[in-house]
Amino acid sequence: MGTSGGAEKAATGNAIRGPQRPILAFFLLSLLSACATYHPQPLSPERSAAAFQARSLDDPKLRDFLSDYGRTPKHWPKQHWNLNDLVLVALYESPELAIQRARWQVARANVITAGQRPNPSIGFLSQHHSIAPEGVLPWTLGFSFDIPIETAGKRGDRVQGALALADAARFQVGETAWQVRVMVRQRFLDLWAAIEQAKLLKTEVALRRRMLNLVEQRFAAGESSAFAVNSSQLDWQRTQMTLAAAEARAASARAALAQALGLPLGAIVDLRFDFTNMNQPPAGQTPPLTTLERAALRHRLDLRAALARYAAAEDALKLEIAKQYPDIHLGPGYKWEEGDNRWALGLTITLPILNQNQGPIAAAKGQVAAAAATFTALQARVIGQVSQTAAAYGGALQTFRTARALLDVQRKNQRLLERRYASGETDALALLGGHLAYLVAERDRLVASYQAQQAQGALENAVQQPMAPPLYGKELLSGRTREHS
Repeated sequence: MGTSGGAEKAATGNAIRGPQRPILAFFLLSLLSACATYHPQPLSPERSAAAFQARSLDDPKLRDFLSDYGRTPKHWPKQHWNLNDLVLVALYESPELAIQRARWQVARANVITAGQRPNPSIGFLSQHHSIAPEGVLPWTLGFSFDIPIETAGKRGDRVQGALALADAARFQVGETAWQVRVMVRQRFLDLWAAIEQAKLLKTEVALRRRMLNLVEQRFAAGESSAFAVNSSQLDWQRTQMTLAAAEARAASARAALAQALGLPLGAIVDLRFDFTNMNQPPAGQTPPLTTLERAALRHRLDLRAALARYAAAEDALKLEIAKQYPDIHLGPGYKWEEGDNRWALGLTITLPILNQNQGPIAAAKGQVAAAAATFTALQARVIGQVSQTAAAYGGALQTFRTARALLDVQRKNQRLLERRYASGETDALALLGGHLAYLVAERDRLVASYQAQQAQGALENAVQQPMAPPLYGKELLSGRTREHS
């Protein structure tokens, strides 16, 4: 009798464990196969700093990147680099752009998260019975599932909101790329102005040295006073000091340009530049204000990002409204109890009795209102910026035209002095004085040209569109950087 009971218990235990083993093994294997693994990637400040110092324009990946945009230098990298070339380099190397791309990647991953359906859960049950019929295992064994079912389109609202935020992050990438271009142009302009000013000052130093020599010769001959000698010498010394300051500004501007490019100074210290665009006079006419405003409202990426954030706020409001409707939880289960197979099906619904999600709905409505107000304020600020920069650009153009006209007058005066000197009607000191007046007018024209170029850059930044079609427009939202090569 005991032997028969033991055999029955063993057979019952095997009957229970047999079907459950493959099910449990399959369940565990499916969990393990779907899990991501973590691989630590520690940051080393020393290696990062060394990698930055090793950046160079000789980088083959950078060369391929520039080639993708039609920039194929013949004597790499010793050719003259223009503004378009340098902007492409900055877009490739820029750490700020890499940060925004990483944030865009996070936003796109959030779209995946928003679209994920809630996982079902499984629960296991075991109970021991102190009193059980003879020959039957004193255990109740079973399991149950919880299958959540979202209602009222909550998943779709989440996905739409995440997509809108991903669009906002994408526009932020473009906004950052544009600001990289703005920074490079300004630093390039500063370097050009400093170099040109140093050239003029070198000529002026040589000119004042010759004037000082003539005054000293006249003083030695008794034809000039000591005051004239001292004044001439003081002007020469002051010009030398101004030249030294201009050369220091040129060195500082080169370092600032390297920073804007995302390169160490050593990578561009011997680089030659093509300043053709800077030397050319700015565009002759300011476009109509309505045209500029229309272009700004169409091209400004911060406005498009603000619109995307408003759409995300609306989707968040729709999601909170949908949460008034409870989700459903299905709970099928199975129990084995003292030789009896028991199947069950449960249904759970949250009853919206104590609250109907009023608080989150009110907060979401506030977020929609805030996003709308933010867009309206930004739009008004953009329109005001366009008006202000257009007016400043018009004034800078007028100043530039005046400086250029005065330079033409000095050029004619200089030619007249040269003819009179050749005919013996004037002396060498008067001729050098005419040269000096021409240099002063040339320096004034340089200052006016710099201010006009700066005003043009401010107007382009207000509209977020170059006055000349760029070669790198597609890079604003797509393409590779150093991290993507």
